[in-house]
Amino acid sequence: MIPDFGMVPLGSGNSYVPCCRALGPGVNGRGKHMPRAEQGGEKPRRQWAPDARALSVVGDRWVMVIVRDLASGPLRLEALRRWLPGVSAGALEARLSRMADAGLITRRRRRSLPPRVDLELTEQGRALGEAIGELARWELRTQWSRPREDEWIDVGACFRLAPLLPRAVATADGRLALEILDGTDSGPEHYTFVRENGCARIERRDTPNADARMSGTQAAWVKALSPERSPANLHVTGTPTLAAEFLDLFKV
Repeated sequence: MIPDFGMVPLGSGNSYVPCCRALGPGVNGRGKHMPRAEQGGEKPRRQWAPDARALSVVGDRWVMVIVRDLASGPLRLEALRRWLPGVSAGALEARLSRMADAGLITRRRRRSLPPRVDLELTEQGRALGEAIGELARWELRTQWSRPREDEWIDVGACFRLAPLLPRAVATADGRLALEILDGTDSGPEHYTFVRENGCARIERRDTPNADARMSGTQAAWVKALSPERSPANLHVTGTPTLAAEFLDLFKV
């Protein structure tokens, strides 16, 4: 019990003396519940609120990036590692374990040589992709800019985000081949942006018979995807509206 000091009358006069009365555990003199630390225990580190609890799972930037890169479908662990050069193998494994425990992904180990691990989002993980898309739209509206000095340029990461970005209007189905001419040390980096039945996904491969093709250097893609929105240095063939609609996903 927690003592609460008050005043009681002395005799029948107007004099008062201090007294102590007991209150229930966790209640102060104003009838309000106190944090556990004020009751002599360890103070909780997490807040009981929907947003606070969600952020305890997905507040790590690498968790959000992993969800983004798995949004278009299952992916081998080795492929995910190549997409995330900024995170060590140990740190990546720690995030994947936490995401599996939280019910965001499944991990399937295949009996093969070399051993293979397939990663896939669960229904909860796919639902989180919508939130990531909205968060990206907020960045595009408020702080998006050309690459900063402390950022490495990864145009492919922008491509992998594209299926999560909300679309204001319905668009036609089709396949758009995307090419970063100097994307890797060994040559171009290829993606295909696919729209089918109102859904979008990104594939890490070239599509020679795509409905449209858009290619350029990293510098050209940066100009096209940053706020200056200058696609003049990109080479476009095929259906031009597919290329224009893709760039419009990054439009504020």
